[in-house]
Amino acid sequence: MEIFYIVGMIMAGLFFGWTIGSHYTGAVMGTAYGAKILNIKSATLLIAVFALLGATFQSHGVIKTVGSGIIPMEYLTPFRAMIMMLNAALVTAVNTWLKLPISTAQLACFSIVGVGLAIDAPISWKHTMLPLAITWVGTPLVGCIFGFIFTKTIGGVNAKKLETFKKFILIMACCYASFTLGANNSGLAVSVLYGSGVLKSLLFAGFIGGVVVAIGALTWGRPLLEKVGLHIVQLEINSAIGAQLGQATTAYIAALLGYPTSMNQAIVGAIGGAGLARGVKYIQIKVVKEIVINWFVSLIVSGFTAYFLYKLFAWLLGAK
Repeated sequence: MEIFYIVGMIMAGLFFGWTIGSHYTGAVMGTAYGAKILNIKSATLLIAVFALLGATFQSHGVIKTVGSGIIPMEYLTPFRAMIMMLNAALVTAVNTWLKLPISTAQLACFSIVGVGLAIDAPISWKHTMLPLAITWVGTPLVGCIFGFIFTKTIGGVNAKKLETFKKFILIMACCYASFTLGANNSGLAVSVLYGSGVLKSLLFAGFIGGVVVAIGALTWGRPLLEKVGLHIVQLEINSAIGAQLGQATTAYIAALLGYPTSMNQAIVGAIGGAGLARGVKYIQIKVVKEIVINWFVSLIVSGFTAYFLYKLFAWLLGAK
């Protein structure tokens, strides 16, 4: 049965990576798509390429934090890792289907916590979960600050002849955000594969995570790209550049520190900062409330479902 659980763990991790890729298309390319600078095909292709690069070369800190920093590695059996990733993937897929932006970082971490509690494993609340919580709370705030600064800077250049150049800068900002998606979130999908010893190389683990994230963006990236680009984010060019740069910089710093955070939370904060810089309100309060409530609900749901999913399958299959 051990080989069955190893295969199941790998498939669940790849499934989660695929859902991550499909879920964050709007967060990293929504501004360019909403401004009609890029079409669906071009936007998803750029996400795939740059997310793969970010995952391969910059996701190593996140992989180590999530794969071995929440519960000790000796508690991470293939069966338990399979439940963790399957749970995170299913919750992400449901929210993508409902077109509700969430935090896959929080889902992944609380899926691990849920199973950890079910097996009475020691949870690293102080050294891992507390810094993660601080990162998650700080993400929209830091994003807001960066969004304000970048928008003010870009807005200072008003020559009309530079408008075409600004469109190019916006595309580059979205590619930077896609690279950050790979660095910050793709490692979530392969973290337990590394933590359990199935993947020994961080570089190869990051590459595998990037591949499945890229496939997710290409195959099921349209729903949230349209939702964010056409219904949540509607920015003029200066604010779009400022918001995307603010989001990418915030999440990239978190990735370098090894603490995965939400690209969705970062973009919401950055859009708020861009709005403050331009003296306008870009975000619909009703939509923001819906997103924020769903973040908390999905986080709690993820922990509980992981706990009970483990208990159920452990009882049915007699596994540990």
